[in-house]
Amino acid sequence: MKIIKTYALSEKTLEKDIDKFIRDAKNGAYQYDYKYGQEGLKIIKAYFRMINDEFKKQNFQDARACYKKLLSFLMQTDHNYFNYEDILAKFNSEKIVGLYFTCLIKTCNADELFHEYIEYLKFKEDYYFESAEKAIMEELDKETLDKFKALLLKEADKIGKEDYAMQDVLTFLMDIVKKKDKDEKMFKELAEKFAPILEYDNAKDILEEYEE
Repeated sequence: MKIIKTYALSEKTLEKDIDKFIRDAKNGAYQYDYKYGQEGLKIIKAYFRMINDEFKKQNFQDARACYKKLLSFLMQTDHNYFNYEDILAKFNSEKIVGLYFTCLIKTCNADELFHEYIEYLKFKEDYYFESAEKAIMEELDKETLDKFKALLLKEADKIGKEDYAMQDVLTFLMDIVKKKDKDEKMFKELAEKFAPILEYDNAKDILEEYEE
């Protein structure tokens, strides 16, 4: 199946092809990609087009698996396998992350979605894409969102100042309560509870920030 003139799948499935590409990249095949015609970058763009085709055909399970493999690989910061300053900036990553979470929403119950969201927070490290939380708030039905929120509340009790990657749980909880539930009382309670962990001087600073 050709997707661009210079690249065709070499494996039986897209997912297996992505696995092979990641192995090759880790072995140094694209270490100076920008010097050699950006072959790696072109392949990644081709993969995202193919995954998007699967999404359009509503093959959400396959698209979900492929999105996760590529995104978790590209978001890791331990190694720069392509030597680009920020490879995610080469794509419409905000949209891609939103589509990935739509796939999760289409294929997961509340418990599974929560597990995948926590995994995402761990592998995205310093990145932030609004589309992840936006998809969850806008696309989940009320019953599932309530179950998801309850799991976030339970997780929030484990998060401290040092758990930087997980602090999105706290801000996301406040967003749900403020913007979706419109529960001002609970929002203020959460702001007071989370202010020290999020390194605000006090809850008033959080409340003012949300009013801006």
